[in-house]
Amino acid sequence: MTKFNVGDVSPPTQSQGYFSTLTALRGIAAIWVMLFHIDVIVYYRELGTLLPREYSGLLTQGYLWVDFFFVLSGFVLMHVYGSRLEQSLSLSTVKRYLLARFFRIYPLHLFTLILLAVFAMATSQLLPQVMDGSWVNYFDEQAFLSNVLLLNAVGIHDTLSWNIVAWSIGAEWWVYIAAIGLFFAVNVKHPIRTLLIAVINMAALTLLVYSSQNQNLDITYDRGIFRCLFEFTIGTCLYVFYQRGIAKQWLSRSIFTLTVSLLIVAVLHWRLNDLLVIPLFCLLIVGAVYNKSAVYSLLMGSVLQYLGKISYSIYMIHGVCFMLFWFLLPEFALSQQLESLSPIQITIYCCSFIGLTIGSAALSFRFIEVPGRTLFRSRIRTSEKNNDLKIN
Repeated sequence: MTKFNVGDVSPPTQSQGYFSTLTALRGIAAIWVMLFHIDVIVYYRELGTLLPREYSGLLTQGYLWVDFFFVLSGFVLMHVYGSRLEQSLSLSTVKRYLLARFFRIYPLHLFTLILLAVFAMATSQLLPQVMDGSWVNYFDEQAFLSNVLLLNAVGIHDTLSWNIVAWSIGAEWWVYIAAIGLFFAVNVKHPIRTLLIAVINMAALTLLVYSSQNQNLDITYDRGIFRCLFEFTIGTCLYVFYQRGIAKQWLSRSIFTLTVSLLIVAVLHWRLNDLLVIPLFCLLIVGAVYNKSAVYSLLMGSVLQYLGKISYSIYMIHGVCFMLFWFLLPEFALSQQLESLSPIQITIYCCSFIGLTIGSAALSFRFIEVPGRTLFRSRIRTSEKNNDLKIN
């Protein structure tokens, strides 16, 4: 059996097929989700809106970029771990895989929970007047442990709480575990079976949508784990068809990727059926991976690459900033006797939110994310040394 080294649970290097263009797409997706929540605050706090909701759903449908993350996660993890786990499956390899995923997501998740706990305690003492009806739901003490244990997307509670974006992290963790079996079911040697699995999961996702109250993909704390599972599985199937090079000649053209991008924008803008974005996201991912011309040059730009590099921090930290602005922005408007924010004030608000998020994300990436990965590698090395000593 092939030896499974520390490097096997790290992101692949450029020579191993690291998809740099997907890094940029992660950054775009994280920024879009952040803009969605920026708009949520001013709209539901009755202070205005970034875009007129009656004219466009570009921001109101921004939650769909979470679905992009789920599909992308399945695609990338199938690339990184699929064949390795298939070739060398043992208790040791499974342990290393799960530890790699745990240390990738959990340190920052826990850090944001601690930040929000400090914010809640400080605000309740210094600004008790901001503790409105939403405070009880968002800072539900009974839900804190569920968030710590990554049980925030399985229907234990009846609302989002604490870091409201972290439900997707809880969902992904349990899907990571399920993926161990999935990596065997989805296989490049069995394209028909893989296609059948993809179709079944798309059908299951459709049933999930039409059985939900709003009949859309904005399914989070209650059955978000199923939303993640079905889309992650579709992503793993997508990787198999990418491996087989199906329609590569067409998919690699810049005009194709740009057309798909415009179609995604159209689905969001006109609020078409949410399910339409899933195949479009699949085409966007494969098109970006295949492309080596204009789209490649655009996505390889330094700004997009950096935003993609810190995209997980952007995603998680903007959930903390959401709470900050959700409770403090109405207090500011009240103190200034404002019924709504002017265009200039909304611009300042947006720039403040974005600046605070990206600046904080840069710091959390450096001081939380990177040390978390280093801790994983050091733990694996220590474990290997101990095993070697036992053998000797």
